[in-house]
Amino acid sequence: MPQMDVLNTKNEVVGKVDLAAWWNEGGNSSLIHQAVVTARAGARRGTHSSKGRSDVRGGGAKPFRQKGTGRARQGTIRAPNMKGGGVVFGPHPRDYSKSINKKMSRKALQNVLAHKAASESLLIVEDLVLEAPKTRELVAAMDRFDIISAVIVVDSLSEELDRASGNLRWVKIVTPDRVNTYDVLAFETLIVTRKALEALEGAMSK
Repeated sequence: MPQMDVLNTKNEVVGKVDLAAWWNEGGNSSLIHQAVVTARAGARRGTHSSKGRSDVRGGGAKPFRQKGTGRARQGTIRAPNMKGGGVVFGPHPRDYSKSINKKMSRKALQNVLAHKAASESLLIVEDLVLEAPKTRELVAAMDRFDIISAVIVVDSLSEELDRASGNLRWVKIVTPDRVNTYDVLAFETLIVTRKALEALEGAMSK
């Protein structure tokens, strides 16, 4: 069973914690890929739309007579080959979401979490409490850990943390039930509080 140091917000070691056995497991790139594709597909809104020739207004009469103009014959100004006409095979609203079963999703998340631990991109902190709900307070805390980008897992999202991280694109704060494979991969460092670690490992063991 692997062990990790527990740090405080000053980047000082204040204890150790035992991790579950699956933190030492190797990765399954195919499974992780499926989980990432599922997450990205689910984020697509699918509201794109276009009008076909039957949806465009107008075009009831022929634009010009059939013969004698020297031009190709036309039946309506709303044909796809005419300016302002309908779109051929254009996009229409659709659902892009894909499904993946719970066991596969959980295993993929375990794999990426183990990858973070193996690459020394995992930090366990005792707690993450800010003196004030200010962005500069959170930035100062991240600077002490030399963080470039991080997803932070806390047992409960306080108003202070929510307000402090609201305008930081390189920091995302989530609760254990909102951790997903894509976010863990998208951010360079994974920071987990001690209580959140217990909840996360409990969810992973079900």
